[in-house]
Amino acid sequence: MSLRFPPSIDTGLRPALVTGASSGIGRASAEALAALGHPVVVGARRADRLDELVETIRAAGGQATACAVDVTSSVSVQAFVGAATEAYGPPEVLLSSAGHLKMARAWEMDPADFADQIDVHLLSVQRLLHAVVPGMVDRRRGDVVLIGSDVAYTARPRSGAYVAAKAGLETMAHQLRKELEGTGVRLGVVRPGPVMTEMGSEFDPETAESVINDWVKHGFGRHPRMCKPADLARGVAAMVSMPRGAQITELEIQPEAPIEEDFS
Repeated sequence: MSLRFPPSIDTGLRPALVTGASSGIGRASAEALAALGHPVVVGARRADRLDELVETIRAAGGQATACAVDVTSSVSVQAFVGAATEAYGPPEVLLSSAGHLKMARAWEMDPADFADQIDVHLLSVQRLLHAVVPGMVDRRRGDVVLIGSDVAYTARPRSGAYVAAKAGLETMAHQLRKELEGTGVRLGVVRPGPVMTEMGSEFDPETAESVINDWVKHGFGRHPRMCKPADLARGVAAMVSMPRGAQITELEIQPEAPIEEDFS
């Protein structure tokens, strides 16, 4: 056992893979990582949006390339990682941020929809880990960041399979950190509270009203503020930028309540 870590390599030599990069937290994090100097490979199913993101990153002086990926397909994930490696070399950073949301009471949700949500938010993460982490372990370095959710600990009603999936992800992360201990690979969870993203924006009025009413009933939504994707991106950037010898294992980011004019 050595108490010394290998010298840190230049950020520009640390390629980063970002899934779910077409919008929200994934997109904001890709821009933040590129601003730090990481060559970034952005992936999502909506390939047309990725091209625009790459142009934005390059216009700001960063390096980026796009590769469409369906995280629910092992074949697609392997192709994504292969294309990323060909573009910039073996991945040094992995951010798993893909997801979409469907709301319903757990017992009312169609079992196929429930399974699909588990696949997107939990099983897909393991697919990425399976494709990327072995190489990191061989090189004795790497940073993996998983986007979790505070619903894993404060379950919100009518969230379908999202709560179960994110709770599973958090528990898997605890297991992974034990398994990766001593390998040089760091793994952390950035845990958002309410965030203003496209997830949920497609709800029909009846679903939105039912969700909001149940959340208020159970004590959620104490104030109207929500985080911005850039707030979470700052957490991702901090996690992967920690000097060797230390790691941020969990980082929960919640919206700050508006300041009350009369607080007495």
